[in-house]
Amino acid sequence: MQFKRISVRNYRNIEFSRLKLGSPRVFLHGPNGQGKTNMLEALGLATALRPFRTHENRVVIGPAALYSEIVYDLDHEDLGETQVRARIKKSGKEVWIDGEATKRLSDFVGKFPTVILSSNDLQLTRGTPGNRRRFFDAFICGVDRNYFRALQTFQKLLQERNSLLKQNESDAVVSAFESQMDEPALTICRVRTEILDSLMEYAVGVHREISLDGETLAVEYSRSAELEDEGDYLKLLEKNRKRDGYLQSTGKGPHRDDFSISLNGMSADDFASEGQQRSITLSLSLAIIEFWQSRFGFRPVALADDALGELDQQRRDRFWSVLDKNLQIIATGTQLPSPVEKDDWRIVEVSKGNFNG
Repeated sequence: MQFKRISVRNYRNIEFSRLKLGSPRVFLHGPNGQGKTNMLEALGLATALRPFRTHENRVVIGPAALYSEIVYDLDHEDLGETQVRARIKKSGKEVWIDGEATKRLSDFVGKFPTVILSSNDLQLTRGTPGNRRRFFDAFICGVDRNYFRALQTFQKLLQERNSLLKQNESDAVVSAFESQMDEPALTICRVRTEILDSLMEYAVGVHREISLDGETLAVEYSRSAELEDEGDYLKLLEKNRKRDGYLQSTGKGPHRDDFSISLNGMSADDFASEGQQRSITLSLSLAIIEFWQSRFGFRPVALADDALGELDQQRRDRFWSVLDKNLQIIATGTQLPSPVEKDDWRIVEVSKGNFNG
């Protein structure tokens, strides 16, 4: 897949911009705070209409605007030349593909894949379990629509159950919601396990290629509750209902799971250097690209948000050597690519939400 053009209206600090993107390598250059990452985030919405920096629609809508609108012109391996129009309102999202409205968001998710590459995002290793869940959920939602539906359903029911617990509703009322949570919870756990196992088949090899010492990367799915069969989660919710009522929240389930990351058998958070932690994030993102190519037969677009800004030259060289030469990369940075790399890029200068180049 390749982006040909993008038009952005009322997205964060971008009032309106139309940008040509037909080159295999596009570099958005400019000082921090000018809109480079905002444009990259707008491009990333093509995958699942989920901004990679927030989960709230209102945050991305420009000042005094009723909605944000993004139009993508793409060249897709399966669909050919395609236009996608996305509109983000405070109350929801709307999508049109070649002028036809998409009835369900789940029918759109994953058709136009992008992968975020960022060595600056240390939250994957240093952050909370929620940071890691968001990273892996964003990826899995794009490759498995049943997972996307299950996650949406579970999150809605979880919110309802927590609200009922806070209102001190009767067991009968709470139980009605619990019975609906069992199936999506089990689906989430099963798909996370399956997809993570497949992803790590690529990630281990990729990390050995870009790391300096042939390090062994591992990611383990750590469940807050062992859910193997239908009814397991329902039994757990019933068992913990009194405790959850006291705490006014649901203590166990997929929303409390974690992904434990290690290098050479030791916790990456506790023992990995900053450079190693940056390499972990890049390795997992590159593995996601390989996963897409292998499973679906077409390439996602790589969105590199200052991905190499803090890496030494040796790690940079290893990174570029791993990337597929036919992959479209749209990158941002405060410094232009090195003279050796510069000829490979089309440079776009960015200032105050305006894009020229």
